Order: sequence, then C-alpha cells, then structure tokens
Amino acid sequence: MSMEVLLKAPAKLNLHLGIHPRRDVRGYHRADSLMVAVGLFDEVRIWERASGSGLSLSLSEDVGVPAERNTVWVAAQRLCEACDRPKDYAIDVRKVIPVQSGLGGSSSDAAGVILGLCRLWGVDVGDRRVMDVARSVGADVPFFLWPRPSLLAGAGDVLEQTLPEIKGLPIVLVRPRDGVSTPAAYRAFDEAPIKPRSPEAMCRAVGQRDAAAIAAALYNNLALAAVRLVPACADVVSWLKMQPGVLGAQVTGSGSCTFGICERTDVAAEVAARAYGLREGWWTFACETVGLGAQFC
Repeated sequence: MSMEVLLKAPAKLNLHLGIHPRRDVRGYHRADSLMVAVGLFDEVRIWERASGSGLSLSLSEDVGVPAERNTVWVAAQRLCEACDRPKDYAIDVRKVIPVQSGLGGSSSDAAGVILGLCRLWGVDVGDRRVMDVARSVGADVPFFLWPRPSLLAGAGDVLEQTLPEIKGLPIVLVRPRDGVSTPAAYRAFDEAPIKPRSPEAMCRAVGQRDAAAIAAALYNNLALAAVRLVPACADVVSWLKMQPGVLGAQVTGSGSCTFGICERTDVAAEVAARAYGLREGWWTFACETVGLGAQFC
C-alpha cells in the first residue's frame, strides 16, 4: 500500500529586510531578514512509487526552471540521499503563489517536500541532516520548516531570534504585471548599495504584537533595486499607502509584490478588490498572517 501526504506551502513576507553591501566568499550578501508566513498557499502532494521508479515532479504551471533544477526536486533528492532512502517518490505541486514576487513560493514548496518526506518516514524535522539539506537548498527554506516570526542573519539562513506568533494580522498583496528576478535585483543593488537599518524596531513591534508599530517599522533596502527593474512597484507602494485602513506598505523580498498591513480583514478584501479593478495586470490577494502548523491539511 502506497503512502501519501498532502501539505500547504505558505507564502512569506519580509517585515524587515536589510541587505549589507559586499558579498562573502560564497557570493552571498549578509541579510537581516524578519519574516512571517501568510495564508496564500501552494499545495504539495507526495506519494511513494514502486521500487526503482525514481523521482518524478509535476507542476501546475511552468516556472521556467527544468525539473532537475527546481528547488522541490533538489530538496527531495538531497533529503533522500542524506537519510539513505530510495528516491522513489512522485511530487505534485499546485502553484498559487506567483513567481518572481518575493513571496518565497519556491522555498516554501521545497520546505513542504522536506516536511512531507519527514512525516512519511517518521523523521524529526529538527534532525541535523534535515536542517543541513534545507540550508543547502535555499536561504529561506529553514524558515518554512517552522514558519513563525523569525529574525535571520548570515545569508538569511541563520536563526538569530524567534518572536511571538502574530496570527490573524490582515494583509493585502498587490503585484504589478511584471516580476523581478532575484539575481537581477541583487545585481541592481550592487550598482548602488545602501547600508541597512537595524531590525531592532521591527523586533520590538512584533514582540509586542502591535500592528501599527509593525506597519511604521516596515523596511526593505532591496526595494529600490526592485523599483529600478520594475518601476510599477513604486506605483503600487504609493497607491497602497493612500488607501483608507492601510497602516503601512512595503515591497517584500526582491519584489515585485507589495503588501499592505490593514486595520481589519474586510479592509484588506476591499483594497484587494479596488486594486484588481484599478490597473490591468495587477494581481491581488487578501489574507492574514499564519503560524506554526499552517502547512498541515
């Protein structure tokens, strides 16, 4: 009898993202990143195949990367090798999180596969082998294994501080037509690097679960690079900040998606509806922050 598991892979927002100038010997920038997960989900299904069948991956849309280079495939392959398990699994990913948006969809999908395989095998997600694989796949992947508000440093993969959960914070997401390639955003940043602000104010605001303080402390010094690549990002930020009931707005990650923190869930829904009808090609979604256990159906 085959084994199967179904998980949800949430998107993330960077409440604070401070990229430091200069790259390390690995080619990475130091990044101070305070992330939260939100209720926009891809769906990841994994099931065991017959012995010797190998890995297979299907996605509901073409993300522009060959299967063997997809983070989901890489995560499954490396985890099977690390845990000495046969690579006989089928993986199906139903994409909802838009790509090139700074929402972490590919990293969350990879983490979903890691969580799913650990559940099928009865392996502790905190196992050193599991964590090493997660870090090797992508800087954001470890966060999605325990998606509670976290401040990360290093290349964005070293846990500095875990903060109280802030489930239920109303969020509106607005993405212009064009996306931003993460490597392109970092190249643009390198052309005009900006010394980052300290994340202390955001850590305090999240620790106090103060929505207005969180909105006031939003920060992303990679946002200007995203705006140079997709100028419409600036239009979205400006428009969101003018909407009644939106406490603050910022580009997430390398863009091109912008998020607004709202006073209430009905405000988030109303703003999303207005944004959708305002500009052709704008994608919108109203949701809330989520926490631990969000992936499990």
